[in-house]
Order: sequence, then C-alpha cells, then structure tokens
Amino acid sequence: MKEVVSVIGMNVRNLRLQQGFSQERLADRVSLSSDYLSRLELGKGNPTVGVLHRISSALGVRITSLFENTPSRD
Repeated sequence: MKEVVSVIGMNVRNLRLQQGFSQERLADRVSLSSDYLSRLELGKGNPTVGVLHRISSALGVRITSLFENTPSRD
C-alpha cells in the first residue's frame, strides 16, 4: 500500500507542477489544506477516492493517471 500512495503522491506533484499550480492553489481548488496536500505528495497518509477524484478533476486528468508510473493527460 505504501508504494501505491508514494506513486500517487509523485504523480500529483508532477501534474501539479506541469499545470503551474502551487500547493496552496491546488489545495484551495479541491478544498483541502495545503498541509494535507503536502503530506499526500510526500507519499504519507491514505487519500480517499473522493479526494483523488477532486484532485484529478482539478488537474484535468483521469483518476487512473494518479496510479500510473507515468501519468497521462486526457
């Protein structure tokens, strides 16, 4: 499970940076604290499907992209 959460965190961070979002801006767009988003990007915690859906929607990618070694854009 830890490996999956690490991959998700890495993908969220990479996609966020590609979109030019700061952690604070993305966190605000998906109604999360920037601390939570930071922990998620570090591979800590256990995000819910709802959180992952909100993040993927805000980043304009399929939710499955968050689980891939190399996220793909829609």
